[in-house]
Amino acid sequence: MSVLCEDDVIREQAVEKCNQLTQAGEKCNFTIIHNQMRKAKGLPPIYDDNVIDDTKEKELTKDDKQAYFWWKFKHDFFDDIGIKRLSKLTNGDTLILLYVKLINLSLKRNGYICYEGTGIDLIEELSLHLDRDIEECRELIEKSEKYNLVTLTDNNETIYINSFNTYTGVDDAKTRMRNSRERNKQQKAF
Repeated sequence: MSVLCEDDVIREQAVEKCNQLTQAGEKCNFTIIHNQMRKAKGLPPIYDDNVIDDTKEKELTKDDKQAYFWWKFKHDFFDDIGIKRLSKLTNGDTLILLYVKLINLSLKRNGYICYEGTGIDLIEELSLHLDRDIEECRELIEKSEKYNLVTLTDNNETIYINSFNTYTGVDDAKTRMRNSRERNKQQKAF
């Protein structure tokens, strides 16, 4: 009976610590904090050590070969201020379509589009991939960068889609999987 009461106290302390960290703007993983507190009191962890530690998650780079096959076209896509600014331009509809194609193209490299040497420069290469003339592609990149939709890096040889994680739901999938594992562990414990 005393172990159950002590466990309840530890759980409440873990919840309180997680809330404090969250309010301070830091990442918090309740499962890890709870297990650490149980271990400090000499109790076995409830959850196994295969839980993903939020603080140690690897940032995806252009060299990682993670391929995405879909992206979320959310209902508020056109409410984004950068998209609204693109739509106000004389050829805004075309630029938005090209931006959508750019997102699709970036799925192969975690939001990056890299110069591969098939054209004179990145813009010419984009015109080949997007089946558009060079001037349209140049305007797309200039305006998208100006409106903070993309970032040019590596001496204008790499484009990064700034909202890539929002479009692909990378964080959502990790969170869903983490929650699923936690639920399964709790069900096994009972």
